[in-house]
Amino acid sequence: MNKDKIFGLFEEKGNETNHLEKLDLPYNDSYMKIGMFTKLILNHFVFHAKLEKFLQQEEPSYNIQSTKEASSFVVFNRAWHYLKQVDPNDKETVFTILEFNPNSLNKALDSALQYFEDIEEYEKCAHIFKIKTILKESKK
Repeated sequence: MNKDKIFGLFEEKGNETNHLEKLDLPYNDSYMKIGMFTKLILNHFVFHAKLEKFLQQEEPSYNIQSTKEASSFVVFNRAWHYLKQVDPNDKETVFTILEFNPNSLNKALDSALQYFEDIEEYEKCAHIFKIKTILKESKK
């Protein structure tokens, strides 16, 4: 990434060019969407671990299970918003999937697959499974 182009983002308002087009971003749109999907899910687990530890110390009257269900609904559906835009049938996207950290992506995919299986949203499961298959076949 060119640092001079980044600092160009902070020019005065008189210059109305699209500064984002000037950046030499190293990854494509699919990479960013896979990254958002993965980050949302993995951060969700970290958040719950910290919240549980905090609440054990504070001992408030609070239903852990209902809070976990509500936050899981929000997180997994928001993560799905990003993943559904990733086309596993596109050749460039397949290469993008293979560039991503396989451990993090597999953990996020497995968690999402489990979540959507539990609530019986099988169309989402099929899409997730296609991406998992790409990762699995690359290991052969």
